[in-house]
Amino acid sequence: MITKIASTTCLLLVCLLPATWSRAEISPPLAEELKQLDQRYRALSSELYQNYIGPEGSSMGTVSGPMRLETLGGPIQFEIKVRKFLENDEPIRAIAEIVQNKELVLKKVRRGAIMSFIQLMLDHNEWQMANELYQHVKKTGLEFQATNTAYMFARFHFRRNEWKLCLIALQQISKKKISAAHMDFYNLMYGISLQQEGDYAAAIEHYQLITPASEYQLYATLNGMISQLNRGGDLAQATQLQAHVANEALLMPNEIRDYLTLMAGYYFLEHEEYPAARDAFGRISVKSRYFTRALLGVAYAATKQTSYARALNYASILRSKQSTDLAVDESYLLSAYILAKSRRLQAASTAYSEAMDYYVDRIKNVDNFLNKDLKSESIFGLASDINLIREFPETRSLFDNMKNLGVFLVRSDHFAKDRDFHQRIRTLYADYTVIVEAMVKAYMLARREHLQSYLSQARFGLVQMHDTDVKRDD
Repeated sequence: MITKIASTTCLLLVCLLPATWSRAEISPPLAEELKQLDQRYRALSSELYQNYIGPEGSSMGTVSGPMRLETLGGPIQFEIKVRKFLENDEPIRAIAEIVQNKELVLKKVRRGAIMSFIQLMLDHNEWQMANELYQHVKKTGLEFQATNTAYMFARFHFRRNEWKLCLIALQQISKKKISAAHMDFYNLMYGISLQQEGDYAAAIEHYQLITPASEYQLYATLNGMISQLNRGGDLAQATQLQAHVANEALLMPNEIRDYLTLMAGYYFLEHEEYPAARDAFGRISVKSRYFTRALLGVAYAATKQTSYARALNYASILRSKQSTDLAVDESYLLSAYILAKSRRLQAASTAYSEAMDYYVDRIKNVDNFLNKDLKSESIFGLASDINLIREFPETRSLFDNMKNLGVFLVRSDHFAKDRDFHQRIRTLYADYTVIVEAMVKAYMLARREHLQSYLSQARFGLVQMHDTDVKRDD
C-alpha cells in the first residue's frame, strides 16, 4: 500500500526549494475556468446517463414513480445486475442503471449496496449523484455508514488536491465510528490538507496521531519534519530529515527519497552549511530526474567553498547535457560566475557572452512555440513530456474527466438518438484541450521568465568583466 500512495504523497510534500524550482501556478481566471469545466462535465455526464440506451438498442428498463422495484426482479437482482456490468468492465451501463432507477434504489436497496454505488459514482466523478445517495445514507442509515461515506468523499477530494473540500468532508466523520483500518489514513489526509492550507501546527498534531506500526508512519514523519521546517525550523530538523532519508532500512520509492534529499540539500545551502549540502546532493542517484538539480546544487556549494575547479567541472557536466532542463539552463550562467569568482576574467567574459547567446536562442525558441497554433496531439505530447499534473497538481480532475469523455465518445451511439450528444461531448473535450494548451503555454511563459532573468544576469556579469580592476589570472 505504501507504494500505491507514494507518487501522490510525493506531490503533497511542501517544497522548500528556491523559487527557481517551484511549480507553475494556475492563474485565478484559469482556475475558475477549470471549475466551470468540471461543472459542465458533471452536468453533461448526468444527462448522458439518464439517456443511456443499452447496446442491444433497448432501454435500461427504467422504472419511476410509485412502481415497485420488483418490476426489475427485486433489490438483490438489481444489485447482481449492476455487479455483473462492473465485472464485465461496463461501468457506464452500471452507472446508467443506478441513475435511471434512482428513486427505487433509494426506497428499496440496502444501505451497504448504496455505499458501494457511491464509491462507483465518485470513481467516475458523478459527484451530484454520489452526494444525493450520501444525503440519503446520512438521513436513513447508521452513523458508521454515514462516517464511512464521508470518508469516501474525503479520499475523492484528497486525490484531486482539493484541500478545503477534503477538510470539509473529514469534518463530517465521526472519529468514534471510523474503523481502526481507516484511522491512520484519515489522520494523514487531515495532516496533509492542513499542511497545504498553511496550518502547520495542526498538521503536525495529526501526524503524531498515526500509529508507529502504520504503513503511513513514514510519510507522517517526513511530512511532519517538513511542516516543522515551514514553521521556521532549524538546521537540526533539516539534519534529522536527511538522516531519515539516508536510512536505507526505511523503505520508500526512490523518487521520494531523491526529492527529500534534494530538499534537505537546498535547505543546507540556504543556511550556508555547504559540506552538508554537498553530502546531500551526492546521495541523489544519477538515474534520478532530480540529478541535474543536485549537480547544480553541489556546483554552487563547491563555489561557495572556493573549490572552483570542482564547481566548474560539475557545471560543465550540466552544460554537456542535451536538455532544456532548467538546471542545464542555469549552468551556463553559473559557469561564467565560477570563472569570475576564480578571477579567470577573460574566460569568464567569454562564458558570459556564450551564456547570453544561449539564452537569446532559448528565448527565441520559446517565443516561436508560443506564437504557433498547436495540434491536439502535439499538446498532449508536450503535457506528457513536462508532466503537467506534477507542474499543476490541482488539475488532476481535468485529465480524469478527459479520459471519461473519450470513453463517452466511443459509446456515443448508446445515448438517446434524438439528441446530438456526440457533438456536445466533442465540444466539451475540445474546450478541455484549450485549457491544456493554456497550461502548457503558462509553463513555457514561466520558463521564459527564468531565461530572461538569466540573460539579464549574464549581461550584468559581462559588464562587470569590462569594468573590473581585479588582476586577471588568465
